[in-house]
Amino acid sequence: MTGINNKELEMLRQEIDELDRQILKLFEARMAKAAEVAQYKKNNKLAIMDKEREQKVLARIGQLANPQLKEHAQLLFQTIMDLSKKVQAHHFIKRDMIIGFQGLAGSFSEQAVREYYGDSVATSCFADFEDVCQALEAQEIAYGVLPLENSSTGGISEVYDLLSAYGFYIVGEKIVKVDHNLLVNPGTALESIREVISHPQAFLQCSNFLRLHPEWELISCSNTAVSAKMLSESANSRQAVIASKRAAKLYGLHALAEGIHNAADNRTRFIVIGPQLQVTPDSNKVSLMVGIAHQPGSLYKTLSHFANEGLNMLKIESRPSKKKNWEYVFYIEFAGNLETYAVQKAIENIKKESMFFKLLGNYCADLS
Repeated sequence: MTGINNKELEMLRQEIDELDRQILKLFEARMAKAAEVAQYKKNNKLAIMDKEREQKVLARIGQLANPQLKEHAQLLFQTIMDLSKKVQAHHFIKRDMIIGFQGLAGSFSEQAVREYYGDSVATSCFADFEDVCQALEAQEIAYGVLPLENSSTGGISEVYDLLSAYGFYIVGEKIVKVDHNLLVNPGTALESIREVISHPQAFLQCSNFLRLHPEWELISCSNTAVSAKMLSESANSRQAVIASKRAAKLYGLHALAEGIHNAADNRTRFIVIGPQLQVTPDSNKVSLMVGIAHQPGSLYKTLSHFANEGLNMLKIESRPSKKKNWEYVFYIEFAGNLETYAVQKAIENIKKESMFFKLLGNYCADLS
């Protein structure tokens, strides 16, 4: 009797296996269509997420499904649509795309690009942060990578202002360990140095070391790697630069002092910006900018919506509004996904009460 039962079970399993093969073929066909949809959305500057479309699909599945399996069927198709959005997000990022960053090879911006996209990605470097934005606007690059804040010196105001001025979205972030070194031309002695060239952020992050040498004149440069390249092209033995070890290797410089930054765990957070909003089920950080009424309680009222919906605010930073003296816009980050009801409700209420509102993105937080 047991042998007969096992044979019957085996036949049932074989039938299930055949159904699985059919389901797999249909799943692959659906994902192929999702890739075509991604290309259309990319060409027409549409967002990946379309909540209204998802709700219609789930409603239709609920009508078609066996009533006893309705909830299970809707859960299945919600999962399929979540996977479809991941496929679309992947197709938004092509291997042959060009990523823009400020500076040169050997800069920490380039390091962020390499760590986020891999070493084989094509890149284009620019002199200024805004040059990156202008190239993205002109579609000369697919994405831009910009530094947003340092763990010890705080936010980079120019980048916050560019986020407000341009219509781009944050689609990702990368936290980079920043290792500053005093670099010189080979043969240069510490005693002969009279000038140190680097980016102002590098000076701030290495202030303790620089205080030990008050005789040095600090000369600002647009980028740490740019200063390294400039020094390498001269035979100057009275100058030094602050830059990365990769810059030293690329430009043939010698590290006279290593790890001269103040904080042992010195890190800079970079953001990836793109022309379209990209939201996937894994997106867990939301960034936005708001301008509020210049009156008592207005900021409290705005922030209360995060508490009311149980959302964790991660960051808030103010910047001058540029429209009226002594009024400000606030850059806010909080944990959440735009597809959840709590986030949608909080954003809806904040938008209603704000004089200025701009959604900057919903992306995956880097937990490095």
